[in-house]
Amino acid sequence: MRAGLLTAIREVQPGEVPDPVPGPRDALVAVRSVGVCGSDVHYYLRGCIGSQVVKEFPFVLGHEAAGEVVSVGSEVQRVRPGDRVAIEPGIPCGACEPCVTGWYNLCRHMRYLGTPPVHGAYCEYLAVPEPFAHPLPPELSFEDGAMVEILAIGVYAADLGEVRPGQTVAVLGGGSVGLVTLQSALAAGAGPTFVTEPLAPRRQAALRSGATAAFDPRSQDVVAAILDATGGRGVDMAFEAAGAVESHQQLADVVRPGGIVVLIGSCADDLVPLPLASFRRKGLTVKFLRRFCHTYPRAIELARTGKVDLRLLVTHRYPLAALGDAFRLVEEYADGVIKAVVAP
Repeated sequence: MRAGLLTAIREVQPGEVPDPVPGPRDALVAVRSVGVCGSDVHYYLRGCIGSQVVKEFPFVLGHEAAGEVVSVGSEVQRVRPGDRVAIEPGIPCGACEPCVTGWYNLCRHMRYLGTPPVHGAYCEYLAVPEPFAHPLPPELSFEDGAMVEILAIGVYAADLGEVRPGQTVAVLGGGSVGLVTLQSALAAGAGPTFVTEPLAPRRQAALRSGATAAFDPRSQDVVAAILDATGGRGVDMAFEAAGAVESHQQLADVVRPGGIVVLIGSCADDLVPLPLASFRRKGLTVKFLRRFCHTYPRAIELARTGKVDLRLLVTHRYPLAALGDAFRLVEEYADGVIKAVVAP
């Protein structure tokens, strides 16, 4: 089958890989839409993310996917050929301690699409275990289905932040993850919400998503702006969604004493200097997000009912043969891109 292949660092070419071989509990899915994630671009640029290293080329990236069921195994009951599905990309073992205690996102033996050594979704077909092929309602397109993976992160972030009606929220970073985190917090009842983001199209998208205000860290003191907007109190919770050292360091300053901080973004450097004295003096609760857990069905329902608008995310579309162009666009933050998608 056709696939977009990472053949070396900064080299992507169309090619062929073996067809998947579904098991009795798998659905064979024809991939219709795949989002280009920042993590894909990290692998494209460096060949690794931390300790996760592409050791053998060519490699197939991609994990934000949706498609149409072509056939099902003998033990599959929930989906059937012709169904449209959002593909949850992480397949846990189901037997380790995190899995059996409900934290399958922390599985010690997780197989995650597009994460070495597991090939990903920039290809024509995927064999998907039935529980991870989530039916799409007619209100959602294949592009929406691909974006469910991102929304699942935002929903999980709002869960960790324990968002309650009327509470104030800051989201530091207005890319696709920041935007769905904002919308998820608003769907949970958040009151005034503030986004910091250097790129104007993303600030505009944040305002269209319902943010009270969006501040530019390149031209504004965003900490002062958030404190001023909250009467000097600070927000109840802050989400770091930029993966930038500066925004990590701003968290303690924008949150009220006793507030909650959720770290979503991944910095390029493993070691990030943080003002721990400020965290301690304020008695902040700090939580780290690892992907998502039990949020795919809720994300689909939020999108179906219009409480979250996934259409705000996709700004650019490419065929599989132009995957390299999509990577370069995202790498350069060019042409107002928020999210690019690829159609195999």
